[in-house]
Amino acid sequence: MNLLKAITKACDDLKAQDIQILDMTGISPLIDYMVICSGRTDRQVNAIVNKVKEEVYKNGYNVKHIEGANRNLWVLIDCFDVICHVFQPDERIKYSLERIWGEVPRIDVQKVLESE
Repeated sequence: MNLLKAITKACDDLKAQDIQILDMTGISPLIDYMVICSGRTDRQVNAIVNKVKEEVYKNGYNVKHIEGANRNLWVLIDCFDVICHVFQPDERIKYSLERIWGEVPRIDVQKVLESE
């Protein structure tokens, strides 16, 4: 299972809302993909973050850094080639990463989840 699928599946397994995958290849020299999702409460955000960490390690990858886990409003999980942003809904609207990166191609979440 590749890193992108492991992160996306972890988010999906815990019912993260509105999962978006941005294809950053050729756009950012630092990452290949950005996963953005929402949890309804700080507890759900925390659970999603913990599940992402668990799946990343379980599949033989590493987490470089986690930022924002002390408040669970917006948590960034840096997994080297993939960055995962887990927001509470109001924070997601406030920072609107999808709008900032509006021209970046999106990847179909279902295709990632169904890939081998």
